[in-house]
Amino acid sequence: MKVFRIIICLAISVLFLSGALAGAASPSETDRKDLKLRLAFCAIRGISNPPKVEPVTKNMTLASGDKLKVLLEFSRKCFVYLIHENAQGEVALLFPYSIKQFDTDYQTSRKYTVPKGEAWFQLDTSTGLETFYLLASDQRLLDVEYMYQQYASAKPPEKAELAGRMVSEIRGMGEKYFASAEKGQILVRNDLSRGFERATGADLTDISGFTREIAFKSFFTETFVVEHR
Repeated sequence: MKVFRIIICLAISVLFLSGALAGAASPSETDRKDLKLRLAFCAIRGISNPPKVEPVTKNMTLASGDKLKVLLEFSRKCFVYLIHENAQGEVALLFPYSIKQFDTDYQTSRKYTVPKGEAWFQLDTSTGLETFYLLASDQRLLDVEYMYQQYASAKPPEKAELAGRMVSEIRGMGEKYFASAEKGQILVRNDLSRGFERATGADLTDISGFTREIAFKSFFTETFVVEHR
């Protein structure tokens, strides 16, 4: 069985945007303005018997057939995007499940899993870098949405250039916010596309026990870079 060594490089960048206040706000007033995102990124090893869920960590070794899943939840309405870029430079919007979801079925205090329901992504035999971009904002990222819609509807010869533009835009946002003054505050920490296949008969497992909760004012971004060797 071919083994993939997965190196998770987390690049976390957060920007706090707040207007000038006429008077000093009390701690309780400040807390109420925070957006809070709960995030879990977990794996099930194929060699585990019975199957065991564990958080994805740095320098983690996974094999073909191992499964991955993401959980997202937010306490106040914000706009969360999870975008996957594979080793071939192709991109896929994993969350929201479609852009229309923001207008039709998007709720606070609800657990959203990627992939949906009981399914997990399963590592296939493709190798190379798999990058996951997580973006959360108090406003819709219309430029990102527009670029993805252009990419999704483009003809194959045009896709590579459009994907490159989109990834460049996302990385630029991350660099800009990482260079800003303040970072997101992790409040709680409990101890997909090519490169993945949808697992059939996946185990019904709750991964919420592996979430970490992050508070931010206006924007939060985290990047997971997964290397298959």
